[in-house]
Amino acid sequence: MKKFWRKPVLGLVLALCGATTSAETVFTGDIIEGARVISRLDLNDLEPGKMHRFMFRGAETATGQYWYVPVMVAKGAMPGKRILFVAGVHGDELNPIAAVQETFATLKPAGMSGAAIALIGPSRQGVENKTRTWTINELGGTQVNPNRTWPGLENGNTVERHCWLITNNLIKGNVDIGIDHHTGGTGVDFARFVFAYAEDPGSIELGGLFPVDQIMLDPGLEGTLEYSLVKAGIPAVTTELGGSRRFVDEMVEMGVVGNFNVLTHYGVIPGPMKETAADRDAFVGNDLETVRADAGGFVTLLVALNDEVKQGQKIAVQRNGFGDIVHEYRSPANGRVAIIGTDAATDRGVEIATILVKRAECTGDECSYGGIVP
Repeated sequence: MKKFWRKPVLGLVLALCGATTSAETVFTGDIIEGARVISRLDLNDLEPGKMHRFMFRGAETATGQYWYVPVMVAKGAMPGKRILFVAGVHGDELNPIAAVQETFATLKPAGMSGAAIALIGPSRQGVENKTRTWTINELGGTQVNPNRTWPGLENGNTVERHCWLITNNLIKGNVDIGIDHHTGGTGVDFARFVFAYAEDPGSIELGGLFPVDQIMLDPGLEGTLEYSLVKAGIPAVTTELGGSRRFVDEMVEMGVVGNFNVLTHYGVIPGPMKETAADRDAFVGNDLETVRADAGGFVTLLVALNDEVKQGQKIAVQRNGFGDIVHEYRSPANGRVAIIGTDAATDRGVEIATILVKRAECTGDECSYGGIVP
């Protein structure tokens, strides 16, 4: 099993945080849906006390045009923390998009300090097709996971180049705190969950601001947006707002409440805090154990999200086409049900359930994501 532990890289810290300002905002002269197109953002250029909308020009398409990403900036009338909210790094994960849109619909920049920045659907091709991956035209179609390519490569493939442009021309010099909203991918459902980097107290504090039932103190996974920010000295978390491909009011609301808690906690907006992880008595773990199908067949789950389970407890049964039970699946450890498969017809090796576990000790190469990652 691949291990994911990494230490912060000084070069990336300097790249994203070494300068207090980025270069000036660059406008291409184009307008899309009434929004001016930019290829670089500098918050210092924007009028304070206003809501600003842009289209950010990313990497080229296969036909030589560009992928454009909607960006909203609520710039406060007074200085303060700058908070980045990202939704749609995986294109089939849509609750986050609604959560960020609803958050920004009610912000009043004239009464804010600092800024809130929204990046909606950076995985442009994935959002258009509601897919976890971004397909590039290589060997008939290569699937790239856009949450394994951060902070990107200047001369990499389309996805790597796109992430590099966002990192260097949008995030660099403009962000103090980062929230990357996700859901489970197509075919799985996530509990109210947040990943927070175990070695960064700021990220752990940030994760606790969301009204989640589970928090994983994670070891860092190379290529994720969350980890690229943390390595740059920017506290960041990955939230999981339920399942994919649709809006679920409860999960959207969880994201909205957490977003406002973050803005309140860092003094960007006034007002009382709302429900947090502590209010929900969130279970905190540091490892994930995944149960996968030993064969193909129809799976019936015997547990639900956030259920407490004991090692050896039966959590699912699998039947063949005649309805005979051919496999029984048991929890590999004590913990909480974090993820469940939602496709009853299950292929061999497919995830049935994943358990968040609290290890007595989990550091360095002892930590892994068990194959289930943001």
